Amino acid sequence: MSTSIDLLPPLRRPASRTDRVRDALRQAILEGSLPPGRPLVERELAEMLGVSKTPVREALKQLRFSGLVSVNALQGVSVRSSDAETARQLYTARLATEPAAVRMAVDVRGAGARPSARQALADAAASMDDADVTGLGLANRRFHRTLYIGCANTWLHLFLDQLQDLTAVVAARGWRLHATFQEEAAEHAAILHAVESGNAGMAELLMHAHIEKAKHTVLAALDHAERAST
Repeated sequence: MSTSIDLLPPLRRPASRTDRVRDALRQAILEGSLPPGRPLVERELAEMLGVSKTPVREALKQLRFSGLVSVNALQGVSVRSSDAETARQLYTARLATEPAAVRMAVDVRGAGARPSARQALADAAASMDDADVTGLGLANRRFHRTLYIGCANTWLHLFLDQLQDLTAVVAARGWRLHATFQEEAAEHAAILHAVESGNAGMAELLMHAHIEKAKHTVLAALDHAERAST
């Protein structure tokens, strides 16, 4: 008679208040409602969200580990600020992992339509027509995620999820200073064509070139902004 714990169904627990607060703050950071450098005061956030300070405090601790918020010398918490060096490191990490993850995902799934990716491109185009920069950024990140999440490596796509969030926050200013919406749309379309055709090698090359170009564009904008402010 087997006594393996695997025979027991997993327990399903509702999301805690801390989890809900964390998710709300994360979404606000990614959408730009809480911009880079914005102080995160527990009392103010608790009032805004209609909760006590305790779940806010715990949520901020979790967001610190994710890298979305930082603590200054006086122990004040704020949304991570934009700076060129952090952006450079994040893009370098993405270059080392995301193109390979996309290749792996194509190898796993093979050729065929990617409806979720096509919907993300359609949403990005609609946001571009409406001059909705926030919606465009969210749709573009969703497009990237639909391509690498099929790599059949949970640790890799979780790592890339974190990199996507951090890149979005750190690079937001540079991306807005030097917007390349039309060029990015064309690059995304080419990448998706390679993916749907089952050409894993080409998808990897195009994704690498796409991220490399974004890296140079954002860093040039951030470097220029930092020089102008000194």
